[in-house]
Amino acid sequence: MRSFISLIEAAVIAAGSPVASEDGGGFERARAVCSFLQNTGLNGNCSVDADQTIIEVSLAGHYDSPADCPKVVDMLRAHGFQLGSGWELRIRASVKDEPAVMECGLAPQGE
Repeated sequence: MRSFISLIEAAVIAAGSPVASEDGGGFERARAVCSFLQNTGLNGNCSVDADQTIIEVSLAGHYDSPADCPKVVDMLRAHGFQLGSGWELRIRASVKDEPAVMECGLAPQGE
C-alpha cells in the first residue's frame, strides 16, 4: 500500500505535468477512475502512476480473451471521466494462461 506521503508526491508531480488536466486535477481524476472501476466489482487492483500518466488495472484470474481496452475507455467516457491526452489505460490479465497487456489512450474524443 502506498503511504500518504507518496500519494502527495504523486499529486504534486501530476499537477506539474503537461499532460495533467488544466486544473491540475489529472491525478485526482485518475484516482477517481480507479475508484469507479473498483466499485464496479473489479476482480483485481487498480493503481495510478502519475509519472508515467498511466492507470493500470491488474485483473485477477484467467480469461479466455483479452479485455477490450477501447470499450472500457468508451464506458469511462460515458460516465463522464475525462483525462488529458497523455493518460493511458493499461490492463494486465492472464489470457489462456499467458500474461497479456492491453493499452489504450484516455484522451477525450476528438483529441
